[in-house]
Amino acid sequence: FRTFPDFAGLVLRNYLLTYRLQTIRLPLILVFILLFFGSQNIIANPFFGNESTSDEDPYLTKEFSIEGAGLLNISTINGDISVQRMPYINKVIVELYVDRGYAIWSGSKNLENYRITAIQRGNEIIASVEPKNREQGLFSNKIRFSYKIYVPEHMSTHLKTSGGQVLISGLTGNHVLKTSGGNIVASDIKGKITAFTAGGDIDVTFAKGTIFARTEGGNITIEKSEGEMRLKVNGGLINASRISGSMLAQVAGGRIIADFLSITQGVNLSTSYGDIELTIPDNQGFDLELTGQGIFIPSSQEFTGSNTSSRVEGKLSGGGPLINLASETGGITLMVVGKQ
Repeated sequence: FRTFPDFAGLVLRNYLLTYRLQTIRLPLILVFILLFFGSQNIIANPFFGNESTSDEDPYLTKEFSIEGAGLLNISTINGDISVQRMPYINKVIVELYVDRGYAIWSGSKNLENYRITAIQRGNEIIASVEPKNREQGLFSNKIRFSYKIYVPEHMSTHLKTSGGQVLISGLTGNHVLKTSGGNIVASDIKGKITAFTAGGDIDVTFAKGTIFARTEGGNITIEKSEGEMRLKVNGGLINASRISGSMLAQVAGGRIIADFLSITQGVNLSTSYGDIELTIPDNQGFDLELTGQGIFIPSSQEFTGSNTSSRVEGKLSGGGPLINLASETGGITLMVVGKQ
């Protein structure tokens, strides 16, 4: 049996241990609250800094006046880029939005590790966000820097983000669009589009001109567009509907579906593991070179040449632009439709 002094000492030690745990638990709870609920509401408090981080309010806004066609050069390390036409203006409005995510430091200290630039050189507008050094500290990679930019119609763009989406609409010019981990969406574009994404989809609608598009891990969709199209997909499919012009497309492991209203220079589609479905207009003739595991061509059109289950070579409706379709393991379906 314990003596009274031993018992009293045990009680005292238990009390001190409980007090110590409670003392440690309090700052841990505060840290948990900061991490779980984020820092946006806390940073708005004057104790942590007075810079707004709300998605509704831009962190930075710049206006630039230009004369004639311009060039927009935007680069961000982690965030979205959106560029839209604003009619009847000769200005470029650049808005930068900052989402600090789980960063728990004050607004000023939080952004000291980044170099934020917004300048003008003639008719070129340059805006970028880049880290000053590679070691950014705790949770700093959660910060997102997104741009919303409003421009005149005649504006070429060079847009690059390391981790977000790229969206452009209503522009005339040459456009280079790159993202390492998001989607690319382009609509109502006249001119040249060069789009690359390492892990997302590419969607183009109402475009007129030249389209170069490549994705390493997504799909490509082209709708209601015309011109020269060169498309490459390594891990998805290509779907093109109500298009006009020419197309060179390659898919490593998926299907290709294309619906042409008219064909100019020809169509060349190839896939390693998937089917090809091509719809062509009935008011044109074509030269055919088709290779696949099961080939269907319409019997309603006059065809001259050789026709087997794995290869077709000849002329459809008297011949014309070349249609070259090849699938290593899939089937090929060629359909003809009237004016749509």
